[in-house]
Amino acid sequence: MQTKRQSHVIIIGAGPAGLGVAACLARKDIPFTLLERGPAILTGLRQVDPAMTLLSPARLSRLPGMELEKGTPTYLRFSDLLSELQCYVQQNNLSVRTDSEVVSIRHGSEGFSVQLRSSAGITESILGSHVINATGIISAPQLPENFNPAECSFRWLHSLETRISHLKSSRRLLVVGGGPSAAEVLNNWLEVRRDEDRTWLSLRSPLVALPHRVFGIDVHYFGWLPEHFPTRFLGNRSITVREPMLGREIPRAINRGRISRVAAVLRYEGSGVIMKDATQLEPDLVVFATGFSYSSSHLGDLVDYNALGQPIARACESTRTRRLYLLGLPRGRTFASHYLRGTARDSEYVAKRIMKDQP
Repeated sequence: MQTKRQSHVIIIGAGPAGLGVAACLARKDIPFTLLERGPAILTGLRQVDPAMTLLSPARLSRLPGMELEKGTPTYLRFSDLLSELQCYVQQNNLSVRTDSEVVSIRHGSEGFSVQLRSSAGITESILGSHVINATGIISAPQLPENFNPAECSFRWLHSLETRISHLKSSRRLLVVGGGPSAAEVLNNWLEVRRDEDRTWLSLRSPLVALPHRVFGIDVHYFGWLPEHFPTRFLGNRSITVREPMLGREIPRAINRGRISRVAAVLRYEGSGVIMKDATQLEPDLVVFATGFSYSSSHLGDLVDYNALGQPIARACESTRTRRLYLLGLPRGRTFASHYLRGTARDSEYVAKRIMKDQP
């Protein structure tokens, strides 16, 4: 009679998703190796402005088993979140192998072989029964397809890199893209702007902004139940869901003339930007609030991709390769799978799925 092999799970990425699923596996006594490409845990999250505040309440931004101390503010800054996650690692006695970049993964009858490379160029392979890709999106910021840095002389940044110090020194700011990232940049600019400063917001479609609170209640609580709905009914269709701005500050600033709404960008060249309505701007700083993509190049042909080039998962599992799970993937299991609160729920779900494979 053939017996099942003891599972050994390889987790790629020691960000919130990787830490959450590692803690869930540890509680079930399932052995795992937690890999981090950078020199320390949470390398990707450390790129976010530490002064930036999470939009969702702290109660909804916890990993499995994470307890918040009495007196924790309603909304955590990213510096506070980093501290909470570092405590989480210690409380769950999680061991992380840093400086381990995953180059490729092979899958065969014996399971997975994951090829690693250190910053010194040292390579090796480790074997596992399951692989959980928890690389997330922060490590892969997106830029517009029609933007070529070599053809432009103006200063530019992705919203991930933008700090208040950059905005203070800008007299003519252009923000490309909408959503929460654009709102964060523009709200910071409104705090430090001078009367003579100009800023433009370039959008390809109408601005969508929701109030952060309704009757004093954070809107995330109203979405709590709908965001639990499974996305498997979508099949493999390519669907882009626009993230709205939260708060009414930016629409008010546009109505008052502090921010000018302009057309989508036709092209970037030299020191200027040409809009689709032929308007020409010469900003001294362009901030791209154009989102992120899910980091999956190392997965190769172990995943299917939709028409937008995004990997496809059903209930967090690759539609092409069994026992390969993708955490933090937009709509990987529910509509909240790419948010911290959704990642926490998906971590518990995946750990339970792996537990069923135990001999």
